[in-house]
Amino acid sequence: MDIEYFKETFHLLPESNKPLYQQLYEYFKRLILNKTLQEGDQMLPEVQICEAMGLSRSTVRKTMDKLIEDGLILRRRGKGSYVTSHKLRRQINYLYNFSENMESIGVHPSSIVLECKVLKKVPDDVREILHLPPENQSVFLLKRIRLADGEPILCENTYIPYHLCPGIQKYSFRSQSLYSVLLERYLLEPYHATESIEAVFLCEKDKELLECPEDVPGFKISRVSYLESGEIFEYTTSLTRSDKCVFMMDLFKNPSPSTYPIQIKRNITI
Repeated sequence: MDIEYFKETFHLLPESNKPLYQQLYEYFKRLILNKTLQEGDQMLPEVQICEAMGLSRSTVRKTMDKLIEDGLILRRRGKGSYVTSHKLRRQINYLYNFSENMESIGVHPSSIVLECKVLKKVPDDVREILHLPPENQSVFLLKRIRLADGEPILCENTYIPYHLCPGIQKYSFRSQSLYSVLLERYLLEPYHATESIEAVFLCEKDKELLECPEDVPGFKISRVSYLESGEIFEYTTSLTRSDKCVFMMDLFKNPSPSTYPIQIKRNITI
């Protein structure tokens, strides 16, 4: 991308309600997502953008900072900014929904369903984690590959006590959101969750499912979700490639427990 192409294709709209930095951000984001700007391409120097459009340095810097925050570019000291490989960026200080997260970064979410069934014989660890009552020992299992623009991102196993969602195995989760079905059909909505993240080596089967081009490590993510009543209603384990996922958290000094109703547990093992 050269400065002439930029001047021909980017048009500021002073009358727009969107701030100037937001207009510039959306322009560059669109070029990156449609691969006009590809991984490894160097971004225009900030000073050239300022001079071409008559923008302040602070406006352009704010645009670049937002592109960096969203994982779209990387700033290299003394060398400029470059388009980076596309990674799933997870804010782990709020309850996470894969489909919504994908749509927020401009990619299309989809799923490959590997298993969708009711387990009568439940693994001991799953039964203990879900605190299944003696009279309701069946569990719904949904095993999926989660994709972003057709590229595998997560191998995900979800377990839900079947007495909370009878008949749920009849739904097609290739096209439907699990959380949407749980909310709309069973009035089940996550209120609080605990999550652990662990660095792991991927086995051959997992590498095949995630289409790993090389021997990269992965992250194992384990999550237990609770209803507002405190009842456990979901246990999910996920595997993801470390080169395709970045975890982010906002940190505060001495936060008040009452300020954060969602508790997050991070156990990172190298």
